[in-house]
Amino acid sequence: MRRFALLISSGAFSSGIAFGSFAGWDEARVWILVCTGIAVTLCLVFRRESVLFVVWLGMCAFGGMFLAVHEGEYYRALEEQNNVQGVGVVRGEMSIGALDARLVLSASDCEGHICPKENILFRTSQYETFTDGMRVYFGPCNLKRPEQFDPNFDYPMYLAKEGIGFVATRCPITRIPTRGDWFGAGLHATRVFIASMIGKWIPEPEAGLARGLILGGSDELPETLVRDFRTVGLSHIVAVSGYNISVLAGGLFLVGIGLGWYRKRAVWIALLGTVLFVFLVGAPASAVRAALVALVGFGALLVSRPVPSMSILCFAAALMLMGNPLLLRYDIGFQLSFLATFAILFSAPWRSRFQKFHWFIGYFIEAFLITFSVLLFVTPLTLVYFGTLSPYALFANVIALPLVPITFLLSLLVVLLGWIPGIGALIGWIAYGTLHGLIVIVEIMARFPGANASFSSVRWWMIALWYGNCFLFLLWQRRLLRKSEETEMI
Repeated sequence: MRRFALLISSGAFSSGIAFGSFAGWDEARVWILVCTGIAVTLCLVFRRESVLFVVWLGMCAFGGMFLAVHEGEYYRALEEQNNVQGVGVVRGEMSIGALDARLVLSASDCEGHICPKENILFRTSQYETFTDGMRVYFGPCNLKRPEQFDPNFDYPMYLAKEGIGFVATRCPITRIPTRGDWFGAGLHATRVFIASMIGKWIPEPEAGLARGLILGGSDELPETLVRDFRTVGLSHIVAVSGYNISVLAGGLFLVGIGLGWYRKRAVWIALLGTVLFVFLVGAPASAVRAALVALVGFGALLVSRPVPSMSILCFAAALMLMGNPLLLRYDIGFQLSFLATFAILFSAPWRSRFQKFHWFIGYFIEAFLITFSVLLFVTPLTLVYFGTLSPYALFANVIALPLVPITFLLSLLVVLLGWIPGIGALIGWIAYGTLHGLIVIVEIMARFPGANASFSSVRWWMIALWYGNCFLFLLWQRRLLRKSEETEMI
């Protein structure tokens, strides 16, 4: 039981978050009374050690439920404010659209009035330039609550998960010469340097793909290419995910080993580089979660205590939900990336049965099985949210994913060594070849017949049945593997 204490505790806390995300205070009070009665009954029947553990799990679940209910009710109860003006700090980079631009601002000084604690989403001219960490003077503004445009999409809570409570349009914003956030300014300058170095040695649209691999996002790719990536099920490679983080952390760790350092000393390079990279890309949920998994895993290596990978994943998710309980229900990226990572870890015993082949053949078999496992867990949720499914997603991922770490590392080398005459051009030429090959694969497969199939009648009970069968199948495979290992030992 002690081995799985972290896993069970994290699961109890996340379950409380899940219940609180869909419940109000009335339902929460009823549930607390019922569970308290169950806990009292257990105290009279079972041993003290078991009762204490059950009580601890109940406290974790109650804590998660309280956080989720409180956070949801807090944002729903926000009231609009008029004639607000003062000084604020830009958070993150501008998002430039076809007609306007959007930026997120946190107010710090409202000229004698109480500033809203929540961030404000400003819509401004696309010809203005505001960067992360820049201090601005805004107002007077009328801060409105986000509108519910679609009954099937809770837009106010979607913004709330990002800490945004208000929206302001046609509000004057003026830059202040002095910068208030030197760290944000440094990150912005670093992002600009990375983008310029890639653009110097790699032509478009391959340069846009390289920037997407390193900095995340597909904003700089042509719309037709973005549609092709989405059609063949490869849009995830331009999002900062656990895959990118694992490649970076593993590469930094090997760099430390290559320098002749001991393993525990090389870990610090991987830890520091991972943290800085997460801040560099704007700390999206997927990157933070992947970084937490890497930090806990490397931390276990430092103290020489191996921790089960599933426990690390659930603990990382619980830490993120503790900081922002709205992620579980309103962040689709959080749900999909957690399911993908969970699928990789949970299917590991099943995939281990296919490791007896030659290393070259085994590599493609492993890539196929990992992709199949991820699609097995991710596809139902994508059908619910997006209603589309590419029949070639499995084939496309098996072909394209081996190129992703190569293109990612080559793009990083262009940034790190691009200032050296001759070296930058050589690495840029090699990186261009791999990036172009990846784009060609996507464009060809997106033209296959039936590549973008649509489904509009998927129900939640179908999803529950699908996941139930997946769990039963993988648990059955685990049991078979355990029996075979016991037979070999005899």
